[in-house]
Amino acid sequence: MPVDRPALRVPDPYLGFICLVEEYFPQQHPAWGIDALAVLAPDVVVGQRVSVGPCVVIGRGTRLEDDVVIYPGTYIGPGCHIGPECVLYANVSLYSQVTLGRGVVIHSGAVIGADGFGYRRLDGGDYRKIPQIGGVLIGDGVEIGANTCIDRATLGNTVVEVGAKLDNLVQIGHNSTVGAYTVVAGQAGVSGSVRVGTGVRMGGQAGIADHVTVGDGAAIAGQAGVAADVEPDTTVFGSPAVPSTLAKRAHLYGLKLGELFQSVKRLQRRLEALESRSEGK
Repeated sequence: MPVDRPALRVPDPYLGFICLVEEYFPQQHPAWGIDALAVLAPDVVVGQRVSVGPCVVIGRGTRLEDDVVIYPGTYIGPGCHIGPECVLYANVSLYSQVTLGRGVVIHSGAVIGADGFGYRRLDGGDYRKIPQIGGVLIGDGVEIGANTCIDRATLGNTVVEVGAKLDNLVQIGHNSTVGAYTVVAGQAGVSGSVRVGTGVRMGGQAGIADHVTVGDGAAIAGQAGVAADVEPDTTVFGSPAVPSTLAKRAHLYGLKLGELFQSVKRLQRRLEALESRSEGK
């Protein structure tokens, strides 16, 4: 196709645009070294070319691999492992026993490893907290949005697998697994002990009930409420969530309820008229 201006022909224009922006506007991070105002426990292991900003606090037994960047005000608890090329933006909080793979990006305000929401109700109506002593495993290339929360497991680990992308304000409950290359939009929530498969797409404000399994390649529409298992490669809508074909049909029927109501009223009047004539004979 002829063009009237300089152009680059590529098979995937969107990907081509991404490559151009990365080439001409490369992301650059500050090179603080270890800032004098950072507080590192004596046994923290620091790799090469690590940059730790002011007012960062890092607990005992933590290891920072090569090329890690930690922005100001971030807290990393004891026993964490931060993989190479990770970037933690300002005011991120990692509780103890959090492991990050290579190239993980965590945006400001995210909290990784807080206690899972687990309580036992007692006879008197009060609640006894269930100790949450597990950890969190974050795979290579995961990106976690601002103010997202991923709870630690009760036992074992809460897991976010390689390449998953979590938007801002996402909640991942304890002992859940988010599969590789899954994307979760803002304000979505995953309850405890949920298994989300590989390549799942989850819309904003969607919610998944506890102990549910979402199959590989499934799609969950925004604001859907998933209370039962979702088969692989299935798209679900609504609350409670149902397959898209059924949800669309139900929606169309709902739009016609007013017309249906008027039709029933007309039929009722006709029936009453017929019954009245029958009684008059």
